[in-house]
Amino acid sequence: MDRPHPSPLTVAVTAIAACFSICVDAAPATDSEGALTASGDAFLDAGQYAKAEASYNEALQLAERDAGLESERVLAPLLGLGNTLAASGRHQQAVPRLQRALAIQRSQYGLFDLRQQATLKSLAASLTKLDRIDEAQDLMIYRVRTAEKNFGEGDPKVIPAVCDLGDWFSEVGLAPEARLTFQMALNIAGDKESLNAPIIVEPLRGIARTYMRRASYPENWLRPLSHPRKCGSGPFWCELGRSSNVESRDLSSDGERALQRALRILEADPGASMPTLIETLIQMGDWRQIQKAPREALPYYQRAWKLIHEAASLPSSTAAALDVPVRVAYLTPQIVSDVPEVPAEQMRSNYVQVEFTVAADGSVQDARIVDHDARDKYAQEIFDAVRAARFRPKFTDGQAVAATGVTYREVFWTEKPRD
Repeated sequence: MDRPHPSPLTVAVTAIAACFSICVDAAPATDSEGALTASGDAFLDAGQYAKAEASYNEALQLAERDAGLESERVLAPLLGLGNTLAASGRHQQAVPRLQRALAIQRSQYGLFDLRQQATLKSLAASLTKLDRIDEAQDLMIYRVRTAEKNFGEGDPKVIPAVCDLGDWFSEVGLAPEARLTFQMALNIAGDKESLNAPIIVEPLRGIARTYMRRASYPENWLRPLSHPRKCGSGPFWCELGRSSNVESRDLSSDGERALQRALRILEADPGASMPTLIETLIQMGDWRQIQKAPREALPYYQRAWKLIHEAASLPSSTAAALDVPVRVAYLTPQIVSDVPEVPAEQMRSNYVQVEFTVAADGSVQDARIVDHDARDKYAQEIFDAVRAARFRPKFTDGQAVAATGVTYREVFWTEKPRD
């Protein structure tokens, strides 16, 4: 019987592991650190977090022993370790590693050096997962300030950092602040209705994403910032945090126009990034799915599928975007969003696991609860939310097909019952 062929990534990881001990034994300390760090990088890319952690830890110990705890040499393995812990969901452990790396970068390079940008973003992501929102917000705003210090407040090179801030605002439920931030990015580019510069594509897509994410938030989830943030000299920064409106969950025509405009710019640009064009087509299809208009979504998905299979090379996330069903709208149940404001020792975790079919039109069919340890009332609430969810369907040979046996496990926190 023929054996399945390993993937190129598996081959690469195996090859690195095979020569790993030889490389370390034969090389000077700095080369050994490099080999160990490269091995960690390969394991991290392959999702083999335990092996990545071991490689980074060994490289870090070598760097600390030979160069000192605060040397530049510790940065690569330390960042790799922090990112590995974050990728495996251990954000409590990732934060001190990433904080230490940031302190070393600032000591070695200066407070506003651009080399800290990725670290700031990774650290903010882990802090957000731990619900340390104010700390994360400060870091994301600092990224914008760093870009402004290096390029100037009105330079288009600031736009990527501004868009990252907008995405973060949207992720934590600050939709008005998110849209204001994306509008700032458009203003930097000198936005006019006639402007068709590719640099405004990401802010336009960001505006649409804020509305799309809002479709999955419970009614009480949007909230204003606790206090205004002033991180720059322009009037925009003085307004951050002053929005207090809780808006409709419905998709807005403003977001649809922004997304359509982004798509027109990309389609008219012969030098447009193929991954960005594919992702924007898929985003437009997702927008239609959230509107429960699967027939209108289908042509966008099919065009994206065709481009994926015609492209010579694409990022793995883009290449696989239509290989499996992807949830695009899920009205988070109130029991999930209402985390008890009590000490951790007084809380208990609960779960509800649902199995279902994602139909070719992106709807949920044949759903059933397969396991749960929550009260029946809560289990039913989550079950109803899953049944109402909308998905980007799986595609085979350019056609949407049903995907059976899809499972979803919702974990949430409640207060422990008192004796």
